[in-house]
Amino acid sequence: MNELIVIGIISFLVSVVSGILGLGGAVILIPAYLYIPPVFGMHSLDIKTISGITSIQVLATAVIGAFVHNKSGNVNKKLLLYIGIPMMVSALGGALFSGLIAGRYIIMAFTVMAAVGAVLMFINTGKDDVSVTAENLSFNKAAALAAAVIVGFFGGIVGAPGAFLLAPVMITILKIPVRITIGSTLGIVLFTALTASIGKALSGQVNYLFALYAVAGSAAGVVIGSKISSRLDAKVLRISLAVIIIGIAIEMGIRAFQ
Repeated sequence: MNELIVIGIISFLVSVVSGILGLGGAVILIPAYLYIPPVFGMHSLDIKTISGITSIQVLATAVIGAFVHNKSGNVNKKLLLYIGIPMMVSALGGALFSGLIAGRYIIMAFTVMAAVGAVLMFINTGKDDVSVTAENLSFNKAAALAAAVIVGFFGGIVGAPGAFLLAPVMITILKIPVRITIGSTLGIVLFTALTASIGKALSGQVNYLFALYAVAGSAAGVVIGSKISSRLDAKVLRISLAVIIIGIAIEMGIRAFQ
């Protein structure tokens, strides 16, 4: 099968999941791009090429997904301001720094982020306060700022905005309800994906033809996923997010230490 078609298919399928769970998609895209192409007889993509493609694709996914979730009333604008902008700056620093380190360390950074996110998902399993909406939401702004800087930097290194770690942090530490976390995370991802993409491009890590097909595949997938998300129970969303993050953390941990 043509390499570009395979990239487009992977992008579409992953973006459906991204829209459902509020992830930029990198937590699934990176291992998918590592393991699926060889199944179709293609050469494996190296991690720096993958992280470059992913940064561009996640940007497109975030733009569309945030728009759809905002229409459903699940995006808090203050979260976008207090987390999105600091993450945007730190993600640029991480993306530029990634050009100076070996691919093995990028994989290790990704693995650590996924592992921490997986642990956080099981620290607080209580129910969301149904009285909290995107309009009346309050949160610890200092904690939000600190989380933004740390997650953004490591997200920039791996070519991902870090939503797979940010979402657990928002749910567990900042006590943001699941639906608002999912909707707002995609808006935040928009900020960080922009600077991560710029950093990857400036350091020569983006294959633009691959990225074009990846973006084309993600456009339809994230719309479908976002609409499905609004119909699912919050508990189902939380469990699904936890399972995916745990699975990816285990898989990438094995790969990092091979």
